[in-house]
Amino acid sequence: MYSEDSCLMIGNTRWHWAHKIKENWKYFHTAPNPKEFKYKDYSQLSWASVGLVPENIQLCPSKKISLCDIPLSNLPSNFGIDRALASWSALKKQSYLKNKEQDLIIIDAGTVLSMTRITKKGEFAGGQLISGLRLQLSSMANGAVNLENPIIKTIPKESFQYETNNAMLRGAMNGLLGLILPIFEETKLPIWMCGGDAPLILNELKNKNININHYPNLVLEGMIDITQKLNSN
Repeated sequence: MYSEDSCLMIGNTRWHWAHKIKENWKYFHTAPNPKEFKYKDYSQLSWASVGLVPENIQLCPSKKISLCDIPLSNLPSNFGIDRALASWSALKKQSYLKNKEQDLIIIDAGTVLSMTRITKKGEFAGGQLISGLRLQLSSMANGAVNLENPIIKTIPKESFQYETNNAMLRGAMNGLLGLILPIFEETKLPIWMCGGDAPLILNELKNKNININHYPNLVLEGMIDITQKLNSN
């Protein structure tokens, strides 16, 4: 049985887990595989979803974390729960820092790269969405006869690439950087980043003198905090 000290975020392409072992939380990320958990008891598992929930997994409705559980204001009704949790987690972490009197930017570099601005008072102040790195690559491969979806190992450095796959990788990354860099230049606000493609993007930004706080499990840390608040009520 999964206890109250477990959380699951069902993403668009991956499942994200947090389990408390003794006093420490452990995080791991898996491909969706409902059959593997066919005989598990999910009744005490706290969960949220931005992807499809398999019908054969019995998740308890009362354990679902919804937008109304997140103590942020001005959120649109269709706002992604993953964005809300990451925003709440980042806001809480920033409250302990010297720059707590600033707004903040949260970037979740997942299937879709989301950029969210949250005011220092915890108000949603807008955002932007763009296809994530892998979604850009797969859409090119699916939409053009002569393009293949490249395997991502490293992002080539030179702007102009000879090999087609490298040209796709460089172009897709430049598309993401073309969103992030102007926003930072405009706002000069601290950035909090999570998501599977965050390490690749951070590698591109390491010499740009940008204030970025990288927390790979920002969404799950938000889930843990909200779950503990709900269980204490």
